[in-house]
Amino acid sequence: MPHNAKRIERATHTLTVYELDAFPGKPSLLQRDPFYTEALLAALVCDLEHYANHHGINFSGVVSTGRALNAEEVSEDAPYKPADQVRLTRQDARCGTVIGWQATGPDDETTYLVAVPGIPYIYAEPAAYLAPAPAFPPTKTILGTVNSADQAEQLYINLTKQLPNAPASTRPKLEHDCQRLLAVLSSWSGVSASRLHNELVPRPAATRFRQPNTNAAAADFPTDIGHNLTAAPPDTPDRKQPPPASHGSTPTA
Repeated sequence: MPHNAKRIERATHTLTVYELDAFPGKPSLLQRDPFYTEALLAALVCDLEHYANHHGINFSGVVSTGRALNAEEVSEDAPYKPADQVRLTRQDARCGTVIGWQATGPDDETTYLVAVPGIPYIYAEPAAYLAPAPAFPPTKTILGTVNSADQAEQLYINLTKQLPNAPASTRPKLEHDCQRLLAVLSSWSGVSASRLHNELVPRPAATRFRQPNTNAAAADFPTDIGHNLTAAPPDTPDRKQPPPASHGSTPTA
């Protein structure tokens, strides 16, 4: 923000004046002893709360508003913002989309949350390990032109849902668009097409070990259809099938 330096200058002046009043005639330790500066700043905040209470001012509300204003100004100064496309330089140079940020660590270091197509968790990376990603190539489909990775990802999911019940005349076009979207997503993100497909293809709802209730189904129809429905035995669990990947954040090394 253009006025950020001016704000810091005013705060420094205020803290300097406060120190001179609290410790007259003593040498200043500001900017030389971080623990001293932190303690002095805490003392100033304490006095400000006394002032607010004396004048009937909601100090907690003032602090909350100040922190919200600061967060807004910090976001305006941030090198990356939500919807920016970035390359993760220490994560196999994969590309993704910034979806937010958070402050972590003892120094409140800002890390950016990045969603990469086909990866079931969110990366948290400092700005030092991010770089601008190449623009996502516009991709034409039967439903329009896709201009971003998240659009392509969502459209691929939607098209694969439609494929099983699509008319024979429409199926080739849908399959062609799915292949194009998968190829573009893989080329842009750096994630293999097979992994993208495995993570993005819709999974059927779990029905294993559930016996069909033919009586309840028949009650919804004017004629008895119970004799047309037979209870299938439960599927045998496939011990070779791995459990679905958990959706958690990935540790950064």
